[in-house]
Amino acid sequence: MSLGFRTGVLPALTDEEQGRVRAMIRRIGEITDAEGLVYFDRYMDCALYEPGLGYYRRGRPPIGHAGDFVTLPETTPLFAESLARVFAPLYAGGLERTLVEIGPGTGGLAGQLTLALERAGTPLDQCILVEPDPAAWSLQQSWLAGPRKQSRTHFEWCPDPPTKWEGIVVLNEIVDAFPVARVEKGRSGWFEWGVALRSGQPVFEPMSLRAPVGDELAGIEALLGPLPEGYRTECRPGLATRLGTLLTGCTRGYACIIDYGYSRRHYYHPDRGMGTLQCFFRQLVHDDPLHAPGVEDLTAMVDFTRLAEAVDASGFELAGYAPLAPFVLATGLIDGGSPDAARQSDWVRQVLRLTGPHEAGELFKVMMLARGKVPPVAVFASCDQSERL
Repeated sequence: MSLGFRTGVLPALTDEEQGRVRAMIRRIGEITDAEGLVYFDRYMDCALYEPGLGYYRRGRPPIGHAGDFVTLPETTPLFAESLARVFAPLYAGGLERTLVEIGPGTGGLAGQLTLALERAGTPLDQCILVEPDPAAWSLQQSWLAGPRKQSRTHFEWCPDPPTKWEGIVVLNEIVDAFPVARVEKGRSGWFEWGVALRSGQPVFEPMSLRAPVGDELAGIEALLGPLPEGYRTECRPGLATRLGTLLTGCTRGYACIIDYGYSRRHYYHPDRGMGTLQCFFRQLVHDDPLHAPGVEDLTAMVDFTRLAEAVDASGFELAGYAPLAPFVLATGLIDGGSPDAARQSDWVRQVLRLTGPHEAGELFKVMMLARGKVPPVAVFASCDQSERL
């Protein structure tokens, strides 16, 4: 996600992009022919992850200033430095020196973490990059050429999470792209939005509420009170299953999840009546997820309360939760100021990028999950806000 996103007139699709959209629409047509109307989360899963066609299955990460959006590692190396200050004591405390990254994008974060941990005196033994699209491996390997030469770490690529390992797994801006059910409260109650093809184009169609989605909405309204008619939002009823699939191989260690979102009380505030679903295309943001399936990113904020509830099913327990700003400050990253006086102003801009309330500081959250007998995460002694979930 780009924090510096803009709204505006969307640029025309290239011939290649138009071809990808047509191929994706044909695939959606095959699915609807076989299944009938599809619920929105089924559509979103196809648009993002369909082999060979989905947005994240096209052989090149769409990240960076020349892509559709920018993630934190592309904006400042201080992000990785902050994480390394948290991870290094865990590795020094006896945790196996394995780092697993789910969805490594450009590979930038893995490379920055590897070198930062090397400087901290806790070099990694291995770094496992879980990239489901093997066509992207060569690009990531090229981008990681420097860190691979400068460190003793063994790098490994695989399409699925390892089946048995110990250490730390990082999910940076991954959960926001888990498919969501799109729901709305009508005059007679909640319903879901689905997708159909009409005259060869995807269109929204109302559909009946599935039981798991209804159960989740009932729990939300039991906590917050009835939401108003016309209220549109999202939920992730399959979150626990998807998270468990990614984390099940860890027998001892930590999962570190960094993403943008809110606690349940803020996510489903009555004033947030149009939900959080957004689409990113060439650094522009818009709200039509049917505009260019397979070519644009689809994302929704994370309900961190729901994420914490899903932890038990994954075999982990909550170790700490905090907005990015207090988390970064608690690591001591900025104590003493910039190490390079000549670049002081640039360093300050990078710090503000991570801590400013209108930048990543409040919108992004860090959640760490623990499994087995592990060293404590010292940083949360001064910044933990788990009680706000």
